[in-house]
Amino acid sequence: MRSLLFALAAGAILAAGESDPAGTASLQLEVGQSAPLSAAPGANVLCDDPGVVASDFAEDGGGFVLLALKPGTTLCGVWLVGQKPGGLYRVTVTARGDAGVESAPDAGLDGGPV
Repeated sequence: MRSLLFALAAGAILAAGESDPAGTASLQLEVGQSAPLSAAPGANVLCDDPGVVASDFAEDGGGFVLLALKPGTTLCGVWLVGQKPGGLYRVTVTARGDAGVESAPDAGLDGGPV
């Protein structure tokens, strides 16, 4: 009985460790799609798995763009000057839909012009 309770408690702890921190935004992309991120000058974007999502500077220089590379999930964080957190995103990338269905080229995460 005691070992069963220990196993259940350990499972609950592990499950809780897999959840994202409070305030994490969810972002769904298909391979090849991109999503803009607004960020203050001097900020950086780091993703746990750069094979799933790559970050780059936006063409207008006013922020960043996340580009979905392959199916998977990763956590991406915006870091402001002084290593202060500026936003956290759980990015889930799925395979492209049917060849006959055209998907939106941009997820429009920050609500700016697409």
